[in-house]
Amino acid sequence: MDKAGMMLFDNDMNHPLNQLSWNNQMYMIAVTMRQFRKFPLCGGGYNEERLRFYDGVLGSLIRMRDEMRRTQNEWDMPEYEAFVSKWAFQGDIYRVIGEAYVYEDGDDEPHMEMPEIKWHGMIASWSSSYDFTTGFNHIYPDAKYTIIHANTGDSVGIDANKLGDYVGGYNPHTVGENEVIFPMKKEFVVKVYEEITPNEFKNLMESEVKQ
Repeated sequence: MDKAGMMLFDNDMNHPLNQLSWNNQMYMIAVTMRQFRKFPLCGGGYNEERLRFYDGVLGSLIRMRDEMRRTQNEWDMPEYEAFVSKWAFQGDIYRVIGEAYVYEDGDDEPHMEMPEIKWHGMIASWSSSYDFTTGFNHIYPDAKYTIIHANTGDSVGIDANKLGDYVGGYNPHTVGENEVIFPMKKEFVVKVYEEITPNEFKNLMESEVKQ
């Protein structure tokens, strides 16, 4: 018999996604994960309207975990902690932003340029690896990008491979990207590197590790 759902998406059990059974909650997460991971890791920022649904599911997992941590003395939910352990990631994360099509006022045709970083607070795809030289779709080792180095701090990101394995959303095409799903929030940024290639960034990070 399918057990009742848990408080995964909001601290109010009346939230619609908390009303689902456990199996349906896992199915919702699996489908959302599969669709979200089709977005390339490299990008100036997704269309924010398209992001809202994914953030409502996956972003809510992160926000709810952080809320539970802040009020941990009020809760005793070992099942919830066991679920979080299936996906929570803490540590350094990296995001690549490449040129994108933009329209200028009065222009009929778009042109390529490096977009501004949007700190919209909703989820985006990051990587736990600073080596973007191989294994990443749409990222070229000697092309110039903006690369963001952030750290999750007291919050957590979603280890996409771990959660995908747990809910049945394994993606063989992106497994090597070490994807971490985490919000685009400026408060977590360590440093932004502009006009840098993946090869240069890898060498820079490796030299800092050796120091």
